[in-house]
Amino acid sequence: MYGNNLIQKYEEQSISTMSGGELIIRLYDEVIKNLKFASRLFSQKNKKAALKCTEKCRNILNYLIVILNGKYQISATLNRLYSYMVGQIIITEATGDVSHIDGIVPQLEELRSAWTEAEKGLHTKGSAGLKWTNLGTK
Repeated sequence: MYGNNLIQKYEEQSISTMSGGELIIRLYDEVIKNLKFASRLFSQKNKKAALKCTEKCRNILNYLIVILNGKYQISATLNRLYSYMVGQIIITEATGDVSHIDGIVPQLEELRSAWTEAEKGLHTKGSAGLKWTNLGTK
């Protein structure tokens, strides 16, 4: 029990020191991981556990929608994309057809890769004026 408490405190400290981009990348990691778990669990007919995973994904995607900064055109695109993904998750939850969530995993992996590149770009010498708010988040 004591060890678990230390791990939790370490994770909280780690999260509190991340940049906005690093946090978004971590959220993508969670969605991707949970969608893959959910797909496996639905395939194994373990709907109850699968629904826990998909619920986490819906919550994260809805959070990503909420933090979008409407001043930027990319925000509208991301809003539509995240909303589409939430819809695909809901269809899977209702039907058990994992093709809907399996289809959005590559899109999420692509988005994660783009955010990773953007985060790297923020730390390079030539990007001093670029901020996360310019990338569509608040």
